[in-house]
Amino acid sequence: MADIERLHQGSAAATSSGHGSVDLIVPGLHKANGLRLLQQRWGIESSEVLAFGDGGNDLEMLAQSGFSFAMQNAPARVKAAARYVTADNNHAGVLQVIEQMLAGEGPFA
Repeated sequence: MADIERLHQGSAAATSSGHGSVDLIVPGLHKANGLRLLQQRWGIESSEVLAFGDGGNDLEMLAQSGFSFAMQNAPARVKAAARYVTADNNHAGVLQVIEQMLAGEGPFA
């Protein structure tokens, strides 16, 4: 990843996407950009967006989303970008949060 960053500085950024994989991100064309386009199309504020992440390719999306959750198994920098932490991928963390949201519990109260 360091070599990619050095050789392609400004044209692509390398980030971990989990399981030993690397994503190449064109500046400005990350998950948060895609979310922003959908939000504009449907009139959704960032404060209304619920997002989950566990890898470096989720950082921008988590920072933008009003209800951002890092998975318990995520690296520290991903947890730092999120507003909340939920159970890991193997313990239904996403489902737990969705159930809280639907019930108006936790941060959704």
